[in-house]
Amino acid sequence: MVKFSNPRLQATFTDWPLGGNRRGQCVFVVETHPKRGFRFTRTTTGKPKTATYGGKAAIVDGDDGRTYLIQHAGQFDFIKIWGSDFMCVDEQKVGKSSVWPQDEQYAELQALIDQANA
Repeated sequence: MVKFSNPRLQATFTDWPLGGNRRGQCVFVVETHPKRGFRFTRTTTGKPKTATYGGKAAIVDGDDGRTYLIQHAGQFDFIKIWGSDFMCVDEQKVGKSSVWPQDEQYAELQALIDQANA
């Protein structure tokens, strides 16, 4: 199972795959809105791509060399794990894509979100 580290609200990568054999800069940011909450944006070339709003969030690194996005699911009490493409992750790698308070991984993910938002 993938272990997560390095929680943050912004991450910039200079050698991100852009498609084909092209590579370039990619910037991830956790945006906040006073009424809507938190959401992820990813900007490579052109207009930023955005996820939906939810609870507190963080950008983390997996020990498999990939970037992951973790976020509280708004008014529900679980944490969602996404890949850097805003898609659900492979549950074979990370355990569960939705982690509930009774799951082992919940406290670890909560601590990472709290650390990024401190």
